[in-house]
Amino acid sequence: MYFHHLASLKELGVVTISSREIASVYGLEPFQVRKDLSYFGAFGRRGRGYNVAKLMDKLGAILGLDRSWNMCLVGAGNIGLAMYRYQDFKQRGFNIVAVFDSDPKKEGQTLKPGMTIQPMDQIEQTVSQKKIQIGIIAVPPQAAQAAVDRLINAGIKAILFFPSSQVSVTKGIALRRVNLGLDLEFLSYSLTNN
Repeated sequence: MYFHHLASLKELGVVTISSREIASVYGLEPFQVRKDLSYFGAFGRRGRGYNVAKLMDKLGAILGLDRSWNMCLVGAGNIGLAMYRYQDFKQRGFNIVAVFDSDPKKEGQTLKPGMTIQPMDQIEQTVSQKKIQIGIIAVPPQAAQAAVDRLINAGIKAILFFPSSQVSVTKGIALRRVNLGLDLEFLSYSLTNN
């Protein structure tokens, strides 16, 4: 959250910000912001706040955003293709370098700019060849666990997934579920209670 807020401030030309200003955006106390940031080191100066660009760079390095990440996408349906076309990934160093689908009608189709949809049985080989570290899963709920298992068996340690089903992973695998329904419920709550 802090990184994204700092990115917005940097775009606006803000040079410095205090822990109080950051805290007010998220409904936190300033001491909590200072405590969160101090966990990784000393970034600000008492009474002067934080240099936005420097703090953003340091948080980016902590988050691993100072490097590029190769990703694969499993599922070339509507959600998967929307993810594939999302330009912000590439700007942030997240590169989709392979797309897989189990539908024989989709296998071999070429997506712009020249990515070919591969069959599922090529996941292990492609993950190794292209040094893929992150997998995105956009498949129907009933296919989610099999897709997760396939990526883990290929050596993927970080997975983002969209299906509404539950999946299980072994220890050491970072799994993040995108739940648009939860976000919509939050917005509904906000509108209802304003």
